[in-house]
Amino acid sequence: MTLDDYEITGSLGSKGKFGGVQVGYVKARPEISVTIKRIEKYGERLLPLLQKVKEISHPSIAPILDVESVPSVGLLVARKKIEGTDLKTIFTTKSLYRRVDEKKFIQAGCAILRGLEKLHAAGVIHRDIKPSNIIIPHAEGEDVTKADFSKAVIIDFEQSSPYPDNSGVRSSFALVYSPPEMLLKYNSLVGPWSDFFALSVMLFQLIMGKAPYSDCNPEILVNLQLTYPMKQPVRMADDLYACLRKAAYKEPFRIPPRRMSQQEIEQTLRKGVQGRYRSAEEMLRDLEQVGEPFKKVSWIQKVLGE
Repeated sequence: MTLDDYEITGSLGSKGKFGGVQVGYVKARPEISVTIKRIEKYGERLLPLLQKVKEISHPSIAPILDVESVPSVGLLVARKKIEGTDLKTIFTTKSLYRRVDEKKFIQAGCAILRGLEKLHAAGVIHRDIKPSNIIIPHAEGEDVTKADFSKAVIIDFEQSSPYPDNSGVRSSFALVYSPPEMLLKYNSLVGPWSDFFALSVMLFQLIMGKAPYSDCNPEILVNLQLTYPMKQPVRMADDLYACLRKAAYKEPFRIPPRRMSQQEIEQTLRKGVQGRYRSAEEMLRDLEQVGEPFKKVSWIQKVLGE
């Protein structure tokens, strides 16, 4: 693949951490709109990993059309452009978010799990499940709040890693969504359960209107991600909370990790991942059983927060 195979018509947003994104179409087939991401700096394992993702065919996995390393340019990743709106835009746009039935977010979560099941079966962990990387497809000009959220699509695999991962490569993590084993860079403990953790935090945020923990100070936020348990909001249905809590389980640290030995840190992290779902199918089974996301509470409970 070279850029000569595509007609570039513009850029998509600002240049991100991993490179710029351009939009266009396939010259040989103008009806196919594409996005082309240029990744300037990348590890040697990313190319074969993305080639593996390219072979996956699933409605919840954004199809990669081409991926190739081009000298003096970088890694080019072309995928079919998905018309729609990402969950971050929905969540941060009040005029949209307030009109979305919360059950739609659960439907999106189920679709994501079906996609993750295929991804994990191929030995790939996404590592960056968050609202901006999930698109709800709909036609241009269509009201996204009326779209089918059960057709949610996972995009952006640039932070993906093989599973199991014993490379020792230092990888990035996402504030708010990443689990403790990623924050502390214990790659050997990263697995499907790490994606479930991120999905759980994302669903909690979308359904309740705020994440289970937040702070404007990144250092404090990281500490909350490591140690703060996912507490049940008074309005959240018990079956939904049980599912999200299991997916985002973390074993509490006895003392701050910086004061612990590597062996003790690893033992604590291992207990955490062992407390989570082991497969997408297992979490999907519980999430599909959730009826209403909220339960009825008295006004006194609302006031007291009990």
